[in-house]
Amino acid sequence: MRILLTGATGFVGSHILERLVTDGHQVHALAREPMKLDPPPGPGRMQAFQGDVVTGKALQEAAAGCDAAIHLVGIIMEVGGATFEKSHYVATQNVVNAATRAGIRRFVQMSALGARSDGVSGYQVTKWKAEEAVRASGLEWVILRPSIIFGPRDGFVTQMLQVMRSAPLVRPVVGTGKYPFRPVYIADVVECFVQSLTNNEAVGQTIALVGRDELTLDELLANLAQEAGIHKPALHIPFPVMYMNARILGKLLKRPPVTTDQLRMLQEGSTADPGPMKRIFHIEPLGFREGLNRYLHHHAAAT
Repeated sequence: MRILLTGATGFVGSHILERLVTDGHQVHALAREPMKLDPPPGPGRMQAFQGDVVTGKALQEAAAGCDAAIHLVGIIMEVGGATFEKSHYVATQNVVNAATRAGIRRFVQMSALGARSDGVSGYQVTKWKAEEAVRASGLEWVILRPSIIFGPRDGFVTQMLQVMRSAPLVRPVVGTGKYPFRPVYIADVVECFVQSLTNNEAVGQTIALVGRDELTLDELLANLAQEAGIHKPALHIPFPVMYMNARILGKLLKRPPVTTDQLRMLQEGSTADPGPMKRIFHIEPLGFREGLNRYLHHHAAAT
């Protein structure tokens, strides 16, 4: 297939790009900085287009001749002119329009667990608006909602390890630590996206992508610390203290370490029933410890 891929320079996008080329597909990768694209070896081929999904630059050119589109672009924090509204909703509408004009039939959208019209954050609300644009497109659509994704080159495990290692004597945990999560391994996410290109059972479905294990934040961080050989007791930081610090740092720093939106989303957790994912894609998702073991071994081997 010839596939339009947005967000190819990101964590998830780089893994999907690698898999698509390995599987023999022809990938039109749209990126603001195509020099960051690392064309993987394989029977397929990647063609880079310098453009932007928010402004629409080169988007129609990249979509031309494609059979399907995988749209991954998103942000976790608003910085400068990069707002949730532009990066999620406007960008998605632009890609949908370009796909429609190019005659693309299958459209695979990356959303997020918790996306809804009355979400606790601008992130969730604009992810929902983007979903609605896809549902109204008239295309054969698939919407995938991952929980926290972890694996080589991720942000989550890397950031948590940095915090644990740099904190003196203890490893901090936000609030009660009882918030439930089902972290999902990157290879399982990639498998679902690639299958969505041809799996007709997925069409018209909004599917949660989650791992095998449901863990509280306490359990998740304890497992991570144990696998990484970090032996520090947990120290729970009261949520009001974390929230107040986030508000202050949000006013002082362009990119604060955590935002109030992120804390509100963390407090409600990120979990869902794995049943639909398992049934539609016929996969058994990895557990957190198993995936973490693969990730850390991969990282150790790479360094």
